[in-house]
Amino acid sequence: MSSGIDGDRTGLSGRRWLPGGEHLVAVARAELPQRDGLAGPFTALAALRAAGFDVAGQDEVAALSGTTHEGLARAIGTLSGGRLVAVPATGNWAPHSLFMLLAALWRLPRVALIAEVDTAEFGAHDTPARALLDYLDTGIPPLWSSRWRPPGGHHVLAAGMRIGAEGTLVSIMDGYPSLGDNGLHDQPVEWVAAALKRMLVVVDDGDAEAAVDAITTAGLWS
Repeated sequence: MSSGIDGDRTGLSGRRWLPGGEHLVAVARAELPQRDGLAGPFTALAALRAAGFDVAGQDEVAALSGTTHEGLARAIGTLSGGRLVAVPATGNWAPHSLFMLLAALWRLPRVALIAEVDTAEFGAHDTPARALLDYLDTGIPPLWSSRWRPPGGHHVLAAGMRIGAEGTLVSIMDGYPSLGDNGLHDQPVEWVAAALKRMLVVVDDGDAEAAVDAITTAGLWS
């Protein structure tokens, strides 16, 4: 599936969006930039609006959630009137486990993945497209590391993948337009797995059991 968002600008193509991922990115981009210190509420707001819930802004989410991971899950449930569920996913974030989770979630009609990460483990947000293409072919990650390291944890959205002969890129939507292409950048699955602390799998309330199944199938736990 072609991206329709950044394929022409980067020379990369073949992104496979998670269900609803392309719309999620468009909604997040419309809200850019995140307010300083509100990366979590920014991602939760994008997930809520992408699912059709009219939430006023990042401050409304933050008033309910604070900036904690658990608070984000509660705020998503409250602001959606219980129609969205944020299922936690934790465990050993090996690259294979992350890949298996993303692959399993393609069976759902709609999903938003909110990831708490350590950006020091990411690659540079302006890594040249040629280096990413080489990684897809060879599985050898680019040399450039992220120079942006906010204090404490940071929250991002994971929206899709590019699967190559030897490497897999995970499409990350960030809260600052200066990071990547208007917030969207691709990271090797190995680096995303290393950066991950925990994740919220946001789904319609009727799909909560399927989300738990996807998490456990990947060798993680909820």
